[in-house]
Amino acid sequence: VPASSASKKGSIKRRTSRLLRRTASRRTLKKSSTEGRPPRLRTARYEGWISIQWAKDEEEKDAENGEDDEESAAGRSGSVLTATDEDAGPWTEPVPMGVYRINFGGGLPLRETPERDSAVLGKLDRGRCVEVVQTQVKGDRVRARVIVPDAPRDDREGSAGVEHASGWISLLNALTGSSGASPVPLGAYVAVAEEGCVITEGGRLDSRPRGSLVPGSCMEVVATRMEEGVVRGLIASGGHVTLFAPPGNRNDGRDPGGEKNAAANAGGKMFAMPVPLGTYQIIQNGLSVTTGISSSSAITMKLQPNATAEVVETRVEDGRVRGRVRSVANEDGSKVVGYERASSSGTGGAAAGGIHL
Repeated sequence: VPASSASKKGSIKRRTSRLLRRTASRRTLKKSSTEGRPPRLRTARYEGWISIQWAKDEEEKDAENGEDDEESAAGRSGSVLTATDEDAGPWTEPVPMGVYRINFGGGLPLRETPERDSAVLGKLDRGRCVEVVQTQVKGDRVRARVIVPDAPRDDREGSAGVEHASGWISLLNALTGSSGASPVPLGAYVAVAEEGCVITEGGRLDSRPRGSLVPGSCMEVVATRMEEGVVRGLIASGGHVTLFAPPGNRNDGRDPGGEKNAAANAGGKMFAMPVPLGTYQIIQNGLSVTTGISSSSAITMKLQPNATAEVVETRVEDGRVRGRVRSVANEDGSKVVGYERASSSGTGGAAAGGIHL
């Protein structure tokens, strides 16, 4: 009996040892197989309400003695945060409609419906301009319905271009942040065409002229559209102008028939250039930063020469180009006098305001 008992105990130990070795080897194999792989990303669908922006604009706030009631002011300064009383905002930006330029290297497929597995109607090559008229969220993609202008006629074989007038493309990948197309920017533009920019009453190229802008004139573009293959802009003062003719276009933006101005019919001509965004260096001593984009807003700080400001938006006011700044800094990296006060009324601790460009 003692011999059989010892044999049984030895058998149990051997089985236990084998089980432990198998478990350890499985864990090692699982760990090695997952190393080097990117973490799995899952998308979740939520339903509810969010704040988009304050209903009052900057000018209306300034008209009310520069401040709202104490409760709203406390909420914007960050001392009181509730579900309906946040900071200065805005907290969201809409995906804009208007003209987009395809920037994906391999081009984008044009599909029949918003579904990504729907029938392919054609392919939009990189650099082609389309007009976005509708957007939808499908999974992790922002999908857009686009109007594709007629492809330029060419007698060469194989150059028929996209045959369909409209379809759906992917604008944005929400997981990676990459975009397949970028919008033609809005904001301040400068007329650069030698003959200037003709302002028409309507969006069509053959609309009745109402004036013109000489080279170097500034205008504020608030919306864009495609018209007979060229990119047109609606300006804040009223009327439409031609911004540029995409490469390959056979219309110069002034003559619908394309019979005149043959040199411009090759396309690629710029009539107006956008004032660029980004970091600017201050060259004027004591440049004022105002609370709002308007020059009549209250002044929060003064910028010294060689200081830098990050411009994120441009507008035209009384013939001057104004820029909305998100952050400012002196040449040596120190904070600008008044920065703390501007930051307390801004978003995310960054000073915000407007400057003359």
